[in-house]
Amino acid sequence: MTDEQPQAANLPTEILQSKRAIDLYMIAVGALAIMGLLAIVGAIILAFVGKTIPGEVWTVVGLAVGALAALLGKETA
Repeated sequence: MTDEQPQAANLPTEILQSKRAIDLYMIAVGALAIMGLLAIVGAIILAFVGKTIPGEVWTVVGLAVGALAALLGKETA
C-alpha cells in the first residue's frame, strides 16, 4: 500500500499553495451554506405562521447556492 494523501478536487492552485488559505476557503464555503440554509428555514417558518414569503428570500438562496457552485465547481476556463 502506498501512503498517498487524497487529492483535493477542483480547488484553485492559490488555495493549495498556502496552508492557511484552505481555512479561509472553508469559512467562505461554510458561511454560504449556512446563509442558504437559514434563508430556507426562515421561509419555512414564515409559511408555517401564515405570512407571505418575500421574493428576496429566494434571491438570497439563489445567490448563496450560485456562489457555492462557483466555489466548488470545476473550472472550465
